[in-house]
Amino acid sequence: MRCFPVPYPDELIYSLVARAGIRSAITSSKQLLDEVFGDRKVIATIDLPSHLSSISELLINTGRFDVQQLIYEHTMFPIYAPFIDESIRLRAMKRMEHCSKGSVHLMLGAPASIVKSSDNFRVCPACVAEQKQKYGESYWSRLWFLPSLPYCPEHGFLSQSTTSYHDSRHMYHACDRIQCQPILCDDQNITAKRFDYLASKAQEVMCLPVQDSPTQHQWSLFYNHLAHDFGCGKGNKQIAHDKIADLVLSKIVTPELTINSDRETNWLRSLFRYHRKAFSYLQHLTVWSAFIPEMSACEIIKKVKSKDKVTVSLPKDDAHLVSNPSEEKRKLWRNLIGKTPIKKARKLPGGGALYAWLYRNDRDWLLAFNRVHQSQSHVRQKKVDWSARDRALTKQLIRVVERLDTVIDGPRRSKNFLLKQLDDYGTVSKKLNLLPLLSLALNRYQESVFEFQARRLVMAVIAKSKIGSGMSRWQLMRSASLPSERIMPVIADLLGWVTTGSDYK
Repeated sequence: MRCFPVPYPDELIYSLVARAGIRSAITSSKQLLDEVFGDRKVIATIDLPSHLSSISELLINTGRFDVQQLIYEHTMFPIYAPFIDESIRLRAMKRMEHCSKGSVHLMLGAPASIVKSSDNFRVCPACVAEQKQKYGESYWSRLWFLPSLPYCPEHGFLSQSTTSYHDSRHMYHACDRIQCQPILCDDQNITAKRFDYLASKAQEVMCLPVQDSPTQHQWSLFYNHLAHDFGCGKGNKQIAHDKIADLVLSKIVTPELTINSDRETNWLRSLFRYHRKAFSYLQHLTVWSAFIPEMSACEIIKKVKSKDKVTVSLPKDDAHLVSNPSEEKRKLWRNLIGKTPIKKARKLPGGGALYAWLYRNDRDWLLAFNRVHQSQSHVRQKKVDWSARDRALTKQLIRVVERLDTVIDGPRRSKNFLLKQLDDYGTVSKKLNLLPLLSLALNRYQESVFEFQARRLVMAVIAKSKIGSGMSRWQLMRSASLPSERIMPVIADLLGWVTTGSDYK
């Protein structure tokens, strides 16, 4: 694609593609996808797009904007990166380079998080005015799309559209084409101060350099030490969650983070316990605002990474009694597993406590030992006669095809359409490798693009004949939904024969 625009600071990839469509005067969303990605099935995604290698190739003449730079400077990925495991960070970046099929959102935990991304467009009118004055056009800034944080770090509350960008899966909307209304907020003076801190700190997180992510173990140690440093600890390891709640509750500004004091479990308690999953950026920032509001995001991440080892404190009088507690625990676990399977051993008296101690203090050895001594699972007996099911489904498919042959209207009878007419479509579609007869029949009876265009033309001719209206070429093409740029040559000849009576070749 020629004249592909260069991204502005903090411009989303979504906005970049939209500007490319306007600059090239492309009105068809599918044609724009063809030009930019070479794939008409790409989904227009605002926060975590994929196929970034195609964008990087279009910008290769600039000498900048490799895939990693696009991910960290023009997507919402940096708001997740510091809080996920390093292996997930690397896999997610690899998926964003090519076709991800929506897996990046799942890997980063976005659908399951209590902090949700908005489905609507957001815009800062003051920022738009500055963009037009500086660049001559406006664009979507990623700072406007922070999950559950409708606030601009420089100008305050954002405006929001009533339409969702999910309404058009393949359409890229330009910034100046969407109408937005101001977001109303109760008690804006007090709320704005809290939002301002969160938005500024989120901007710092977004601008962090590319770096390895801290482990969940390091985050656990960081918050444990943080609680003890501020007098919210009980003993050496335990946390006084009530004291923490007293400090944090006043800093919560979004309804998603509201804590029910009647419940024993909530996100704030989980954050100060051992981290078995990643938490959203807004949960971390809310706690930072209560304990360490003056520290920068860069300093906090550096401090988290310094938490490497678990320190186990022992009374001085008893320190000489336990020379190597891990070796003793290992020996006990070996003896236990020598007599009992792992799953049952954890349920024995003392077995669960022994497993928990090893998991917390000697996890690598425990997992490696258990992997070697895992009991062999029984081979499952074959429960489904796939050969018989193959014959039955093929017969059912033939009956479906015979029924469809008696009806001329309807959507394209593709392989997927025919599969959906069969019983248990979900299972059958995933087991076609075990159903050779059905696969052969699907390939034989599926309707090609040529056949579908011909059938649409016949439907249009029949409809025109019934009402006695004219049959000009453009009327038939419009009625049959046959765009001139995608009509097949054979159908074009057939259309000429219908409208002019010329010889059909």
